[in-house]
Amino acid sequence: MEFLQKKLTLAFEGWRATGILHVVYALALEALFIGYLFFLGLFTVETLLPTFVTVRFSLTKFFFVLITTTILLSLLGRFLNVSFTWSITKKNPLLWLGLLWAIGILTVSMIKFLFFIPLLIVLFLLSAYLFWQIFFEQK
Repeated sequence: MEFLQKKLTLAFEGWRATGILHVVYALALEALFIGYLFFLGLFTVETLLPTFVTVRFSLTKFFFVLITTTILLSLLGRFLNVSFTWSITKKNPLLWLGLLWAIGILTVSMIKFLFFIPLLIVLFLLSAYLFWQIFFEQK
């Protein structure tokens, strides 16, 4: 077992020195981000149309894979000494879009209450406006 650990350590050190590990880390990070977006989309579809996704695909297993990959990429980032600064600005439309999405999912899950339907329509229109601002904003 110790032999295998030394072999893996030497391989990782060599990959880090050549830069291959940095490329793998960047690509895996992009794939993880796309995976989380895909999970949010599937979760939204599952909320709107119950059992439409879960009959064909287990969201629990997919979320477990995402969490495990996040932990492994975090460990790889520490090995590569990569760090990211956290700066959440309140003016960022993606933050507001995420909040509106969360409120929308909560509203849809409580659709039995009729007074939430106008709120759902308003939130949909606000999120459509934010998408318009993100994708078609002149810079």
